Amino acid sequence: MLPARAAYNGPGANVIRMFLKRTRTTLPALVAIALLLAMLFALPGCGIGGGPRGRFGYLPYADFGDPAHLGTHSYGFDIGSEMDGTYYSLRGGTIDLGHLRGAADLTKAAYRAAYDAIIEHEPEFSVGPDMEMTTNTVALEYPPDWGTRTIAEREAVARRVALILAPAVGYQSTVWHEMLTWEGTAFALIDGPVEHESAFSWEDLYSDLLGANLSIQALERAHTDDKAYNRAMTGLINDELKRLGVVPASRAQKITRTVEGTWYKEGHILQRNMDTGFDTGRLVPCLIPGFSTDPPITYPMPTLDALSSTGFKATYSITSIYLEDGTLKRLAGRESDVQPYKDFPKIMEAIKKEAVEKYHYRIR
Repeated sequence: MLPARAAYNGPGANVIRMFLKRTRTTLPALVAIALLLAMLFALPGCGIGGGPRGRFGYLPYADFGDPAHLGTHSYGFDIGSEMDGTYYSLRGGTIDLGHLRGAADLTKAAYRAAYDAIIEHEPEFSVGPDMEMTTNTVALEYPPDWGTRTIAEREAVARRVALILAPAVGYQSTVWHEMLTWEGTAFALIDGPVEHESAFSWEDLYSDLLGANLSIQALERAHTDDKAYNRAMTGLINDELKRLGVVPASRAQKITRTVEGTWYKEGHILQRNMDTGFDTGRLVPCLIPGFSTDPPITYPMPTLDALSSTGFKATYSITSIYLEDGTLKRLAGRESDVQPYKDFPKIMEAIKKEAVEKYHYRIR
């Protein structure tokens, strides 16, 4: 989640922006950009095969965008007029549009993977965020009479089940990303301390969950049609930001500067939102005090509870290739892959304790 802004918006633009921001010499910058562009075009899931395309986030106190010109959402390779950046809303706090769009599209990818697997009567499906080497795997247990149902019945139930599983994977995968980052995983070849600095910043998870929730609304309308999904997401993002009370960039910057020294200081983020939703079932945004008397808008954390009404059962696990995967397994007390709905609360308790006792962060 690094600040960046440039005129170039072609393939790999966000990755290039990050490296130009962090690299100090010309030759290493060019080499890094060349390598990353090669990865963007060579790796599966980078958009050429339909997406989801990886996105990078922004620091919550910089790069404020114009909410009147958000552009057209785009799933997959062609980013078109899509805009990202940081936004402030009076009832939702800071919104990172890169996080929102990325979580939304991972949710869409999970929906398609789940639906296709169920239609083909596969035992499981897997999906992961672009270029992160993380795999979400959902093992499926079908109703006993599944093979006797009509095609129309199976398709209808497959949609229902996919709509339950997709936001769970789309959102919990972002929580896993923050956990890995906290422990030191260096995504996109960036050194650990820089990545750790951004872990669980005050807008991350709320933006991610908002993206997953909006994606489900779009998928209810669009199903597997990418163009219909993009149209729906474009409208939903605009409408929801208005409902949250998004303000112009100039005001967003002024509001955010009122917490300089308490929420962030000299480039360091002091305010962290580590409320993942497991305690109350909902995510509450971090609102900068003094600018709204209206209550914050909260969103429900997606669960698998509704599966019981479909006759399906699912076992959801997550794993990565990074060394920090082992650290998180140890925190969860597991030797096998971590299961988000069983293990994340325990992992988060350890992370919260460290945030307060070692780093002296303000946390929700």
